[in-house]
Amino acid sequence: MKKAVKQLPKTRDLEKTREKILYTAFQKFFQSGFQATSMDDIVKETDLSKGAFYHQFPTKFILGYAVVEEVIRPLIIDRWIRPLQDYEDPLQGILDLMQKHICDIKPDLIRYGCPLNNFMQEMSPVDKGFHTRLKSALQLWIQELEKELVRAKENGLILENINTQEAASFIVMFHEGVYGFLKGSGDRKLSGHFLNMMKNYLQSISTGK
Repeated sequence: MKKAVKQLPKTRDLEKTREKILYTAFQKFFQSGFQATSMDDIVKETDLSKGAFYHQFPTKFILGYAVVEEVIRPLIIDRWIRPLQDYEDPLQGILDLMQKHICDIKPDLIRYGCPLNNFMQEMSPVDKGFHTRLKSALQLWIQELEKELVRAKENGLILENINTQEAASFIVMFHEGVYGFLKGSGDRKLSGHFLNMMKNYLQSISTGK
């Protein structure tokens, strides 16, 4: 029993170190891209020794995979799905979240785009490990969003003839496309136009209740 108690601080330290590395790497990859970021760049940002760093992540690809699985996947749920559960009408929630996370995004962040989209564009075509994990993250977003659309349909808020899987796929792809367009153009004013387009789409599948 005493031995187990003594091991707890070490376990917590390792977890904190891992979390620090993951979120530092996430920021560096998001701002500079995976291939342009070196392990040394991340080590410097964490202020950890190379030994402590490489004990957790011996290669950049292992670190990149962990960022997708342990940072980006939870971020998708926390940002785009969990807030919808507080809405009686998820369709309104979708609009509010688009307003918050796309239209109201700080100007200096527009140029970075979407973390998931960035990784997919850069790494999916060149690495199977990334491709598999990023595809899974995208599917997670669609699947969890569909659950909210199904809830709306069951409550009579979405037309009966609407395929909720197709609707969820369209909404996610629309968000990703808008992120990519705003990143490329840098024209934040267009975000309001895209929000109206999404509003029109959601009205087209809504019963109007």
